[in-house]
Amino acid sequence: MKSKFQHIKKFQFVFLLVVGVFFLWFIFFSLPRPLFQVPYSTVLFSSDGQLMGGSIAEDGQWRFPENDSVPNKFRICITQFEDAWFDYHPGVNPVSLARAFRQNMASDKIVSGGSTISMQTIRLAKKNPRRTYFEKIVEMLQSLRLEISYSKESILKKYVAHAPFGGNVVGLDAASWRYFGKLPHQLSWSESATLAVLPNAPSIIFPGKNQHKLELKRNGLLKKLKDNNFITEEDYNLALLESLPQKPNALPQMAYHLLHTASQNNKGERISSTLNSQLQNQLNSIAKRHHQNLQVQEIHNLAILVTEVETGDVKAYIGNVNNPEKSHSDDVDIVKAHRSSGSILKPFLYENMLHRGELLPNMLLDDTPSDITENYDKTYDGLVPAEQALSRSLNVPAIDMLQKSGIEKFYHQLKKLEFSTLNQPAVHYGLSLIVGGAEVSLWDLSRTYRNMVFQLNHPELERFSTDIQFTDLNKKIVEKNSAFDVQAVYLTMKAMQQVVRPTAETGWHMFGKNLIAWKTGTSHGFRDAWAVGMTPEYVVSVWVGNADGEGRPGIIGLKAAAPILFDVFQLLPTDKDFVEPTTGWVAAETCSLSGYKSGLFCSESKIIKVPALAENMPSCPYHHRIHLDATGWYRVNSDCYSVSDMVSKDFFVLPPVQEWYFQKKNVWYQKLPAFHPSCENDNSIAFALIYPKNFTRILLPIDFEGKRQPVVFQLAHRHRNQRVFWYLDHQYIGETIETHHMPLTPEPGEHTLILSDESGNRLVKKFRIVE
Repeated sequence: MKSKFQHIKKFQFVFLLVVGVFFLWFIFFSLPRPLFQVPYSTVLFSSDGQLMGGSIAEDGQWRFPENDSVPNKFRICITQFEDAWFDYHPGVNPVSLARAFRQNMASDKIVSGGSTISMQTIRLAKKNPRRTYFEKIVEMLQSLRLEISYSKESILKKYVAHAPFGGNVVGLDAASWRYFGKLPHQLSWSESATLAVLPNAPSIIFPGKNQHKLELKRNGLLKKLKDNNFITEEDYNLALLESLPQKPNALPQMAYHLLHTASQNNKGERISSTLNSQLQNQLNSIAKRHHQNLQVQEIHNLAILVTEVETGDVKAYIGNVNNPEKSHSDDVDIVKAHRSSGSILKPFLYENMLHRGELLPNMLLDDTPSDITENYDKTYDGLVPAEQALSRSLNVPAIDMLQKSGIEKFYHQLKKLEFSTLNQPAVHYGLSLIVGGAEVSLWDLSRTYRNMVFQLNHPELERFSTDIQFTDLNKKIVEKNSAFDVQAVYLTMKAMQQVVRPTAETGWHMFGKNLIAWKTGTSHGFRDAWAVGMTPEYVVSVWVGNADGEGRPGIIGLKAAAPILFDVFQLLPTDKDFVEPTTGWVAAETCSLSGYKSGLFCSESKIIKVPALAENMPSCPYHHRIHLDATGWYRVNSDCYSVSDMVSKDFFVLPPVQEWYFQKKNVWYQKLPAFHPSCENDNSIAFALIYPKNFTRILLPIDFEGKRQPVVFQLAHRHRNQRVFWYLDHQYIGETIETHHMPLTPEPGEHTLILSDESGNRLVKKFRIVE
């Protein structure tokens, strides 16, 4: 008796142990974690839900990440075809299992599985193991467990996202796009029914294969929907008339480079971007059209970025264009690439100097030949107003501005604006920082110009988000202090609205206001063409060139990038102008000719509004009071002429080199009169060298045959008819009159150049020739 009791107790223990193990397995280990361990396609959607592009999953399947819902039409179709009692059973349907068992026994083989959608979801998660009765029992238990952990809608979403739809198409979303080219919720009853019958036998029946069988299955499901009152007789008849899809279509690739960039941090995810699908499609057409024209000039790449000012959202993103056989670095995303800036940074220097009180809009800047750079058209004005220098994108005045402001100061400003490409110290760039010596990216330019305009639109904000973004995924809004002065920004935008448009846009001023502020840039060697345009609502940035850095004569900002810029702006609203800030201004009396603060001897002045710090600007350095004889024909001084007989007159006086160029463009310019014969010459400078300016080292050019070529020295003299005598190393080499050009070919080493004129003025310069 005792032995029997112990035997029963032992049996109970084993039974409880088995039950406990089963319970633990059922609760904690019966389901895979996560349920599906498969790679997914990376898919990019626009802000209005349109598919912009996708990349195939690592296992070669088109499998979109799980969607947040199942369209109602497809839900009805898939449940009616696969599992009509899906909403009512606990994961297992005994009636279906009994029917399947009876059919299998009658056929002496497995012809029906009796699986519910929940059980099929388990099979998909386990990657379709071999069909056995034991496996079926395990699936039933796991399905029961699945129903405990997930809602019916969650189970259906997982099934729909992982069900096979023929070939390498997995999931409803991928099937909807591959077979019908539309979103799942846009599917008709016929299309929904077509897709609903595919997971049942995806290797046998799918679009492009066994079309007749597929049509019979679809029509059978449609009849069931009609019989069960899910669709009307009219819907049924119309659905039967719809044709079946053929072979799978390629997915849209409207933003290929953005998809690649976004997938680097969000691989295998459904990325909801900020793109406007219509605008993106239109920009693709613009890029394709311009690319065809540029290819004739051996220019193969371009990029376009459109940013909404108010939100910082990127509305269109063209990272590159397609070339035949991918032969010109088409896969490179130019938007994030580091490229030579050309003169595209000039507005930031202009704004910064206005803000600091170092510049006024009409202040004259030096515009004479420089050893550092040259103007694009190789012409010079002698002196040019700062606003005009910006609108004409003149290089020499920009160098003058940077010298006045200081390289370190401007470099610090660019770092504050978060230009990520400035990875060298300021001394590395030198004065070339403003004319292409640094690298920038289209992304950084778009972000910084957007922040500039945003600050002008919201002068009341001291802090705001300075980031731009192409997706809300993992978006982090970090507010930062403004780096701009709104008054200076306004004046900068006004200057940039005066930029002359490309030839194709000639006559724009006849039809309306120019409300687009814009700037172009061209890098040294014609390798990069830039154009950036702004309105209060949008910033458009364009780059044109060759991704491999090959220069071409046609890679010029005004000719290559600007036409694209204005084609894009024709798609955007451009009827709003920048609003002038109502506060932060001071009134300043400025010289009408020089643009400086009005000096003691300025003959004409005007009152303008300037940023507050501009009050500290220096007075006009060009107006001087000159003493003349009684006739007004000659200059005199107290050493040679009676003070009581002198006539005083205020003159606008420029240094010789600047005067030489300035008078050619300004016929009103009045040169100083000559000194009276009885008066000795004073200490004013009569002449100066135009080129070369830097006499530390001069490089002698070498021709293709290796022969040393001369350096042409150029001189500007106040008095046109004066003879100038040239001496090299104390040896007389010739004289010039009117046009003072002298070609010299000194030997390498130290040299002394002596210049003298008929009036006894003398200039001595030492220099070194370097081969």
